[in-house]
Amino acid sequence: MAVTHSPRLDDAFDALRNIHRRRLLMDLSEGPVGRLGRATQVVADGGDADHEKLEVELFHLHLPKLDGSGFIMWDRESGSIARGPRFDEIEPMLHLLNQNSSKLPDAWV
Repeated sequence: MAVTHSPRLDDAFDALRNIHRRRLLMDLSEGPVGRLGRATQVVADGGDADHEKLEVELFHLHLPKLDGSGFIMWDRESGSIARGPRFDEIEPMLHLLNQNSSKLPDAWV
């Protein structure tokens, strides 16, 4: 049997592959994140992360990737972040992660 790939499913797994993107998307599933500064706080999750480094990483890597996939809408100039046109495709996975967070390793959610 030939293996077929679903580009949309692959996009979702790619978006969820990084802890910072997962945390940002999970926070968006609960309500608006708003701006880059808030997003940095969300993905740092109260840890000892270097906030300046994390903000640069979000700005240059994670936000463009999520925006390009359509899971978020990100305005680079204003810094606003909102659910994108494809957010509904990834939201069920986010709910599964959230509902099972106590059963998963801490680094997963």
